[in-house]
Amino acid sequence: MKFLISNDDGVHAPGLRALYEALSKIGSVTVVAPDTEQSGCASALNISQPLYTQTLESGFIAVNGTPADCIYLALQQLYCATDFDCVITGINSGANLGQDVLFSGTFGAALSAQLFGVPAIATSLVGASHSRADQYSRYRMAAAQIVALITETSILKTIKQMPYHVLNVNIPDVASSADIKGRKVTSLGHSSIANPVHCMLDPRGREAYWLCLRKVPYVRSTAMILATSANDTDIQAIADGFISLSPVRIHHTPIDALAKLSALTL
Repeated sequence: MKFLISNDDGVHAPGLRALYEALSKIGSVTVVAPDTEQSGCASALNISQPLYTQTLESGFIAVNGTPADCIYLALQQLYCATDFDCVITGINSGANLGQDVLFSGTFGAALSAQLFGVPAIATSLVGASHSRADQYSRYRMAAAQIVALITETSILKTIKQMPYHVLNVNIPDVASSADIKGRKVTSLGHSSIANPVHCMLDPRGREAYWLCLRKVPYVRSTAMILATSANDTDIQAIADGFISLSPVRIHHTPIDALAKLSALTL
């Protein structure tokens, strides 16, 4: 199998290294990733400035652009003659749950791949803020779970049959694979942002603003448990210790919305 991987945490991120090492055991892996962290840039493309590449000693290619730039450049120029079986992005440092996929560079890169017809999986490790040694151990655990998903199930075959879908995968914050309760197919949930904007003064006394996506701590109530359908939300699945697999459809106009708008006098 041939994999193209990227991320939004930068080409030197431990999650990217762990993913590369794990996937290399089952196939050929090509890495094209941003030269610096690009978190929160969604699927943005640089169309007003040139992109430059640098091949590192590791063989990874670093690009002075966004995650979407990396996938766009790799598929349309650098490796345009290669038929990749899948583009896998991550492993992201921290969760990409619910509405966060709208802002995530990890998800945005996967989205760009799917728009070019290449199956795409975006991967994230929930709560990746641990000590350096423990952090990399957890990334290796998460990478092993991604490889298991690919080798133990027909997930690649299935998503190849689902055009304009990205599979958004979140691995729970656990110490080892033994602590994971299983996998769940989920829908995207929604959670409130604790403090969307932090106001501050910079060293020169100017007012500044720092945007934040940190969520209100998730607590699952008894009422929510009783109301849960067969397909839990990704937030619920992660809280319960499961790997969350959320199919996210793009390039889609809802039929019911078309009908409502068509009924208007415009």
